[in-house]
Amino acid sequence: MKRTLLLLCLPLVTLFFSCSTDVDLYAEYKEMPIIYGLLDATADTNFVKITRAFYVQGDAYQSALNPDSSNYAGKLDARLIEYCNGDSVREIILDTITLHGKQQGTFYSPDQKMYYTTEPLNMNQSGKEYAYELKVVLPHRTLVATTDMVGNSAFGPQSLAVNFSKQYTYFGAPPRQFLFRPAKAATFYDVSMSFTFFEQRTPDDDSVSRSFTWKIGTFTEDYFFLHTEGDAYIFPYHPADFYNELREFLGADTAVAGLKRYISDFPVEVTIAAGGENLRQYIYNNDVSLGFNPGDNEFSLIPGGYGVFSSRMTARLKVRLAGETIPEMVANPYWGFKFIGGQE
Repeated sequence: MKRTLLLLCLPLVTLFFSCSTDVDLYAEYKEMPIIYGLLDATADTNFVKITRAFYVQGDAYQSALNPDSSNYAGKLDARLIEYCNGDSVREIILDTITLHGKQQGTFYSPDQKMYYTTEPLNMNQSGKEYAYELKVVLPHRTLVATTDMVGNSAFGPQSLAVNFSKQYTYFGAPPRQFLFRPAKAATFYDVSMSFTFFEQRTPDDDSVSRSFTWKIGTFTEDYFFLHTEGDAYIFPYHPADFYNELREFLGADTAVAGLKRYISDFPVEVTIAAGGENLRQYIYNNDVSLGFNPGDNEFSLIPGGYGVFSSRMTARLKVRLAGETIPEMVANPYWGFKFIGGQE
């Protein structure tokens, strides 16, 4: 988000500070709101960031460190309007809160002003499809943005194990497959895995939990159109990726005298984040790092502003290690792994 906001603001800053003896750019300036909100029906609290582009005659980077440059004064009238099957059924007034601990950077820190609600949001159900409209009353106009709600109760992993057996790590080996149930109204999925183990340096030390995470990939609905099994979607994963990440994570810290590492029953957590269409379009058009296209910093799905208002849902499941994965890891004397299934 820090990078995205920078991409949105810097073109504006460049525009406002362009030198010209013929045009008064400050006289032509129009306030431009910036909205960032991703609704999640499974979250205890949903946040919406409401800021604005700004101009100054001095150093724009110094001004960006001042909260008053980006924030609207006071508390705006901001609310969510809930729709069920196209009918308006509820309004939720957003309150303001200051979040602390933002790291220093281009924009002001360490505090951030956010709009939020702790009201439960509805996920899609059988015969009920939900959408939300964000309405923000600004000093000189009213801004409105809408999003369909992503997710339903069926969304989540279906496979109960992953298999990293080395027999599947030879060059050119086909990927393994993991099944999950899709999320309503999602158009893309971001998938990652994490591996957790317990480490004990000496017999007298307490064991400590250690973990690392690696990205499996980002997949669109078009991909899953060709990769399904019944009503489940299938994403691929490569056992070699797990071992590469494990070697990098452990580094040279192997074969240490007295070092023991313990693998429990469910050491791998699979995380599947489902995103809505607005979010997919925003990432597609703004984030060149994903390799979608050259990027368009001025693309926005906020009518009369910049940013994105969309929905997402994240499903997680801890799974077992299948096949010969555990015996192979335990057999490697340099890693010091032992299996302690059922002993946590």
